[in-house]
Amino acid sequence: MKNELRKTAKEIRAKINCIESSIAVKNNLYKLQEFKNSKNILCYFSFGSEVQTTNYFSDETKNWYLPKIEGENIKVCPYCDEFKLNKYGIKEPCNSPIADTKIIDMIIMPALCADKSGYRIGYGKGYYDRFLKTLKHKPVKVILEYEELIYNSVYPTEYDEKADYIVTDKKIYKI
Repeated sequence: MKNELRKTAKEIRAKINCIESSIAVKNNLYKLQEFKNSKNILCYFSFGSEVQTTNYFSDETKNWYLPKIEGENIKVCPYCDEFKLNKYGIKEPCNSPIADTKIIDMIIMPALCADKSGYRIGYGKGYYDRFLKTLKHKPVKVILEYEELIYNSVYPTEYDEKADYIVTDKKIYKI
């Protein structure tokens, strides 16, 4: 079921004007009070047709962090201007991970699609779900997605972690 949703989501996403819709997503994210209150934000570095985040990192009112894959896990690195491509072709920072993830106030996650209950479908490797389970504190979890890719259910399993918000180009879903 999830693989079918992934395939459909990729087909739908290929038809979306990512640049225009990503601007609307960013505008909605910046309206979110929890975003305004967050100082240290872990955010994915977008690639392909994902909601574009690369222009977020120029906002100097926030301390930005990026995920870095090490083995089967996500490590958290401060944003920097030096990148390398990981095994999936995604840009990752070259610097070292931070020791204490408790400073992260908000986690902004990518998704192929999501549902109105706060669950997401990613690319199927489970990196974010495993990472979220390791956290001792409760940062605000946000999924960025295009409205066309919000479903009634993405058929979550016991391994899936729920977000607190889904921010789309049309609206903000509080879970």
